[in-house]
Amino acid sequence: MARPLIQLALDSIDFEQTLQLAEQTAPYIDIFEIGTPCIKHNGIDLVKALRSRFPDKLILVDLKTMDAGEYEATPFYAAGADICTVLGVSGMATIAGVINAAKAYQAEAQIDLINVPNKLDCAREAAALGAHIIGVHTGLDAQAAGQTPFADLQDIAALGLKVRVSVAGGIKANTIKQVVESGADIIVVGAAIYGAASPADAARQLRDLADGKSSHQQMVIDKIDSILSTTDDAHAIRLTRMLDSAKRIFVSGAGRSGLIGKFFAMRLMHSGYEVYVVGEIVTPSIKRGDLLVVISGSGETEQLISFAKRAQDVRADILLISAKSSSTIGDMADAVFQIGQSDQYSKVHGMPMGTVFELSTLFFLESFVAHLIHEKGIAEEEMRYRHANLE
Repeated sequence: MARPLIQLALDSIDFEQTLQLAEQTAPYIDIFEIGTPCIKHNGIDLVKALRSRFPDKLILVDLKTMDAGEYEATPFYAAGADICTVLGVSGMATIAGVINAAKAYQAEAQIDLINVPNKLDCAREAAALGAHIIGVHTGLDAQAAGQTPFADLQDIAALGLKVRVSVAGGIKANTIKQVVESGADIIVVGAAIYGAASPADAARQLRDLADGKSSHQQMVIDKIDSILSTTDDAHAIRLTRMLDSAKRIFVSGAGRSGLIGKFFAMRLMHSGYEVYVVGEIVTPSIKRGDLLVVISGSGETEQLISFAKRAQDVRADILLISAKSSSTIGDMADAVFQIGQSDQYSKVHGMPMGTVFELSTLFFLESFVAHLIHEKGIAEEEMRYRHANLE
């Protein structure tokens, strides 16, 4: 099977923002699609600008033509578009008009099957007229209702028509492999790239996944990077102030989060803080003026809630490090450091049962320690001197 092409839907109506997004993602994108809202707002000038800046890229203008096919498509092909779209529901006369315009400019016509009742018949007829691309498209409203393009994609691909098959409809990192395996020649991605903290990184990840190059190691790295990219940089300054104002520091977490808490406590000890891990037999009672650091993805672990209540009773300060901005422990805490955003913790294949939060928190805290020793000028020799020598 040929390498699938990645198409980026440029949906913003802002002219300069659209060009900037194209610049960021160009190394990983094959087709720049000027989305319907974007082309309606900016018109033919945007086609010319993209053509000038990206002579090696294909440019698709998503006209969604419904009537006067040849008349409407011709000026966009003349301005440099490689592909224009026409709606399958427009009828074969309109479709034929766009195909004629495409042929006149050695370009291509794409038939968009959105809302077509009999997609297979429409695809067959359009291909017989000379269509170059059949677009399997689940629109935004249909996506919101839970629909996906995968079944239609498989049915169209199974026809064996002499056309390329394009697929669009909420495609992201955890579905792109399924899209490739279903027979797509062109994969259209929108929000998964332009809505990412780093559109360039998201585009690179999708390109690698489509090419079958991305390893599980890279998947983990990319996910952690996306989480930390949306984590507030100001947390490091606030955490330093909270540690420095505390008489003593108590660190707590359950399960794997508890292990990460131990990593953090050890580095705080190396950095010269008086720190204890809750649950160890030598840990003293918490008092007013102390700081309890709770690491909990949900903020709802019963044992940790009881620890937070006890700290609250004695008027100790509480910091929650969590995947959520609001929770039972968060309501009791003096500060909540959210790692990433809540919507980034949807199920990730290969990173089960809290792994995304745990590893992201580990990296966050390790990078904080790097910040701490840099800001305070703590030499590694000083830290090594405090390290346990009975082990």
